[in-house]
Amino acid sequence: MKPTRIRQIFTMLALAATTTVAVASPLPEVRVFPSRQHGAITEGEVTLAVDPDAAYREVTDYARWSAMFPDIRRVIVTSRSSGDDRVTFVHADGNRDNIHFRNQPAARMVWFEDTGGRAEVWAEIVFLPGERPGTTRIRSRLYADVHGFASLFVSDGKLRSIREQRVHDDLSNLRTYFARQIEARVAPQLSAPVAGM
Repeated sequence: MKPTRIRQIFTMLALAATTTVAVASPLPEVRVFPSRQHGAITEGEVTLAVDPDAAYREVTDYARWSAMFPDIRRVIVTSRSSGDDRVTFVHADGNRDNIHFRNQPAARMVWFEDTGGRAEVWAEIVFLPGERPGTTRIRSRLYADVHGFASLFVSDGKLRSIREQRVHDDLSNLRTYFARQIEARVAPQLSAPVAGM
């Protein structure tokens, strides 16, 4: 039986409360902060050593999401239509998220909403040029709120905590994925024999 969105939120809260994360990494820092415009939105950003167009292309190749996000085991693209796409992500626990993407290639923005469950959830990820050439500043916004009867069981503070953890985890996963891509490209060059030696 498919778990309800409320049960998923409680599970995420329980995991967040029992998990401690030690980060000792040379990777750029992930910043997470509340939106100034809306209380149900959490924002985040991180800088990557990759070109914004290349980063956008990778993220809009949905089949790669199982490599980007460890919890996603399978990706099922049900329809593609110029950035107005429908995708199902199958998670490690068997849960399925039915996602509707409405991307904006000219702005290098990935926008999507979860079309199932009792919570209203949407997110956007924008790939901006970084301060140095060949770098990308990712800006992420996550809206998640529950309405009606479900709102009696989840406080605004708990929802904020869930959003913060999710934005942090997703940006950290993207940072790690692109760092691995760079390492994979650089490693063969470092191990190649030097001519004349």
